[in-house]
Amino acid sequence: MTRLLNRHVAIGLALVLVGLSTRALIDKLLALGADWSVVARWAQLQTMLDLPAAIALAGVGQGLTVYAARRADPPDRLIRDALVWGLVASGAMSLVALAAMPWLNEWAGREIAPTPQLGALAVLAGFVSVAPGLFSCFWQGRAERGKMLALALAGAAPLALAAAGAFGTPTLERLLWSQILGQCAIAIVLVLWRRDLFRIEGGWRGSRLAAYIPAGLSIGLLSPISILWSRAELAKHLSWNEVAQLQALWRTDDWITNIAGAALGLVFFPRMAAAAAEGRIRQEFMVALRMIALPTFAAAFVLWLTQGAIIPFLYSEQFLMPALASALFLAGDALRVASWVGLQGLFASEQVKAAAIGEWLSLPLFAFLLTVVAPRSLTVACACYAATYVVYFGFNFYFVMRAPARRAGGDGAWRERPRSDEAA
Repeated sequence: MTRLLNRHVAIGLALVLVGLSTRALIDKLLALGADWSVVARWAQLQTMLDLPAAIALAGVGQGLTVYAARRADPPDRLIRDALVWGLVASGAMSLVALAAMPWLNEWAGREIAPTPQLGALAVLAGFVSVAPGLFSCFWQGRAERGKMLALALAGAAPLALAAAGAFGTPTLERLLWSQILGQCAIAIVLVLWRRDLFRIEGGWRGSRLAAYIPAGLSIGLLSPISILWSRAELAKHLSWNEVAQLQALWRTDDWITNIAGAALGLVFFPRMAAAAAEGRIRQEFMVALRMIALPTFAAAFVLWLTQGAIIPFLYSEQFLMPALASALFLAGDALRVASWVGLQGLFASEQVKAAAIGEWLSLPLFAFLLTVVAPRSLTVACACYAATYVVYFGFNFYFVMRAPARRAGGDGAWRERPRSDEAA
């Protein structure tokens, strides 16, 4: 296990650090402006970007990783089917979101999008990121991490340049356009590189990846919509400045949770997918839980102790939250990571219905609690967050531990011999 982690986690860390560094640069520049609540509004736009992207990547993308890890299907057909199903699902969501954008804030009675124009750009940025994201999901399952890192660097470069002022003052509009144009260029290069994908014999309608679409719709819709609603709800009862404070702690804790998520996705998810095919999902799930969740709780505690120095360094002193509120939030965020282990276990064991149902107990439950409680302080809001992930972790844990001990792949389907350096 140690040798495997040493070999794979380093590049996983590099993948995460590319995104975190770019995000930190943008947030720091925005935090230094006169209106520091723009940090929360930029986060709101990035969540709107997730609406069309997550529908494909959280559903079809997860299935693509599972089947790529098992090497039980021809790779070109897998990629072709994933692109078709992913782009169809994402495109439909994009059209609905674009049509609703002009009236979104009025219908919601809250500020969901800073402006309809910026919201539309965010949705477009999410759609064009789907194809690169699906290639990354395939490479994740095949353990081709060098390609994943190159893709991450290529995607981050335009946004980092825009944030640094290479294209003029880094306004929200210019940042979004840098994402759109950068992802478009990457998608064109990838499709041209694998242009034979759409000449493959056999239809895509019967693909097993279609079974992952309900989970993608559930997660891809519920999570971003819940985050959008939660920020707007907090801004309604408190202010966008306090939302920015919470966002700053959330972004800072991302340095912990995203690294844990990378280790989970790059190392333990493929292992759980392979273990599920051999009837060993429960054992591999417990290993992943120990290796991921326990260090996350320890790191969250250290962050809580040192937030007085870290938050001003990454943002400014005005972003500091009350100690009790930050403790509750960080505890909830650590439980969120533990819940991710369970969610990946559900995907690995093909319990996609349970994954889709359980998604209602994560961010949607948090948004519901905020709406019912109508918090007048960040402490109450963070208590709602911690309670949410106690429930969600319990649900995922229960269903992974009752996964059937069975061996998949006995249907005579196409098999690929694993490479010798990945047989460990």
